[in-house]
Amino acid sequence: MKILLAVDGSEHALRAARHVAAMGAYLAKPPTVLLLNVQPPVASGLVRRFLSQEALDAYYRDEARAALEPAEKLLAQNGVATESHVVVGDVAASIAEFAAKHGCDQIVMGTRGLGGVKGALLGSVASEVLHLADRPVLLVK
Repeated sequence: MKILLAVDGSEHALRAARHVAAMGAYLAKPPTVLLLNVQPPVASGLVRRFLSQEALDAYYRDEARAALEPAEKLLAQNGVATESHVVVGDVAASIAEFAAKHGCDQIVMGTRGLGGVKGALLGSVASEVLHLADRPVLLVK
């Protein structure tokens, strides 16, 4: 089973990671877990005028690492191998597209995210992923 675990660094995302770690106990073989963090693009032309693409890429990378690391550590401690990915784009659409492109059997994510400036309000993102995805979506409260 190939699972896409969407994470944003929130407690709800960590709960979803805990659930994925526990899934190994009732699956015939350990799942393949793809961790995904989606960074919303910096849209302002003013920001792009003063920052190079390299600086923006470094920002996206730093923010993604901060979001991915807690889930990576938790899953590793539970013997679950992961592959981490970062995408810049619309959060819900990127999650659904990534799952389809990589042949994931299921999407797992928290019901709420960090909110505010940090990006993805997983409450609304979760609803949109449910609407856009063409495969099962498991929301962990």
